[in-house]
Amino acid sequence: MTYQALMFDIDGTLTNSQPAYTTVMREVLATYGKPFSPAQAQKTFPMAAEQAMTELGIAASEFDHFQAQYEDVMASHYDQIELYPGITSLFEQLPSELRLGIVTSQRRNELESGMRSYPFMMRMAVTISADDTPKRKPDPLPLLTALEKVNVAPQNALFIGDSVSDEQTAQAANVDFGLAVWGMDPNADHQKVAHRFQKPLDILELFK
Repeated sequence: MTYQALMFDIDGTLTNSQPAYTTVMREVLATYGKPFSPAQAQKTFPMAAEQAMTELGIAASEFDHFQAQYEDVMASHYDQIELYPGITSLFEQLPSELRLGIVTSQRRNELESGMRSYPFMMRMAVTISADDTPKRKPDPLPLLTALEKVNVAPQNALFIGDSVSDEQTAQAANVDFGLAVWGMDPNADHQKVAHRFQKPLDILELFK
C-alpha cells in the first residue's frame, strides 16, 4: 500500500545514541552508588525513562531529580551521538507529499537539544515527546496523537522503530510497523512487523 505518513522513533532508529546513553547513565547512577553494566545498558536503552529508572532501582520519588541529572550530563555528550548512515539521504529522497513525524520517549528538551541541528527536522510535520502526552510508548496515545495532528488515519501510516516497545506501540495503535534492523537488539523477538528494513534507504522501496 501507499502510506500517507511515516512516523519515526529516534534512539536506535535515526541516531546511534546508545554509546552516549551508556556513558551518561553510568555517570549518573554512580551518584546513587549504583553500577551500570553492559547488560543493563542493552536492556534499558529502548525503554521509556520511567520504565528504565524503575528497572534500575530508582525510587519514583527520585524520578524528576534523576531525569534532570541525566539531561544535564547528556548535554555535554551530544557530540557522541551520530546519525545512522543513510538517514540524511533518506529524508532528502522521500516524497514531498508524505507527512513525516517523530514519536519518541525523549523529553522535549532532550529532543530539541539533540535533533535541532539536522536539516531534515524542517520536514517534520509533528514531533511528539514524552512531555506531550500523559502516556508514553508502548501506549498508543503518543503515536495516535501524532497522526491526529497530521490528519492521517492509522491504517494509512507506518511507524518505524527499532525496539519491541515501538512494535507494541504500533500494534496498539493499529498502525503498520517497520523494523529498523540497523538499530535493533539482535536478541529481541519481533513478531508483528509489516516491513523489515536492513538499512535506512530501503524505506524508499515503498514509494517506487
